[in-house]
Amino acid sequence: MAAIQEIVIDRHDAIVLAESGNSFTWANHYLRFNEAGRYRVSTNVGSMGHAGAGVLGAAMGRGGKAVAIIGDGAMLMNCEINTAEKFDLPAVWIVLNDARYNMCEQGMTTLGLTADAQFPEVDFAMLARALGADGARVEREAELAPALARAMAASGPFVLDVRIDPTRRAPSQGRNRGLQAQMTVSFPRTA
Repeated sequence: MAAIQEIVIDRHDAIVLAESGNSFTWANHYLRFNEAGRYRVSTNVGSMGHAGAGVLGAAMGRGGKAVAIIGDGAMLMNCEINTAEKFDLPAVWIVLNDARYNMCEQGMTTLGLTADAQFPEVDFAMLARALGADGARVEREAELAPALARAMAASGPFVLDVRIDPTRRAPSQGRNRGLQAQMTVSFPRTA
């Protein structure tokens, strides 16, 4: 998130959208905007997939760069790379890729339950290129800043596939405390 803050927000005037789920919690916790109207989110951790398509509307509406911070599961739900390519829109997707619906998995773990939230890993940069757009895959933190700079310099659609650590807990302590409290009331532990 520090690299996104420095390269995407501080150096450019792009509109930034944060997808629901862990993308939302990471972005809300760490990113700061000085201008009103540059940040769009789905509140209350809403339906997944809105930023995947909404980034096109933001790019088209402003006539310039728009960036979506999106999880891999949401990107698979509502992928509009082909539409962005067709209309040559300067949309950027920063895909937080951990091969799972991690907010679901982390929430279930918090409750002491298990979830089948994993899916096969997708190479979103390869998918972007297959659809005629540009893309890059980031495997190590040192690769992130140059890849972000390349994405922001691109004139057309760009997908940045960022491999993230699935064991790193998103900063959603309030949500997790609420889940734990709800579990205690709804399903009290018995001896």
